[in-house]
Amino acid sequence: MNDWSTDGRGNVRSSTIVGWKAEPAKGDETGDVFLRIEFSVDPNLTDVSALQFRLTRQQADHISGTLGGLADRSSPLRGVCREAGALALQRK
Repeated sequence: MNDWSTDGRGNVRSSTIVGWKAEPAKGDETGDVFLRIEFSVDPNLTDVSALQFRLTRQQADHISGTLGGLADRSSPLRGVCREAGALALQRK
């Protein structure tokens, strides 16, 4: 994690994700995905900002697999978080 931004004590700087949205890129057949990540640096989560990205299908697949694998390894429930997230996505 040498290339990560850190604070004066060496802790990784991070913002809390308060929401995200993903949609297929409309108007083309590339398989690209638009991803919007909403985040806050405010502990009360009242000041929310967002970044928007266009990902290729390959990038989206890679990020999905990487995050799913990390969640599985870090969760004592092994995979339950990913299954719950998939169910939540299906309901939207």
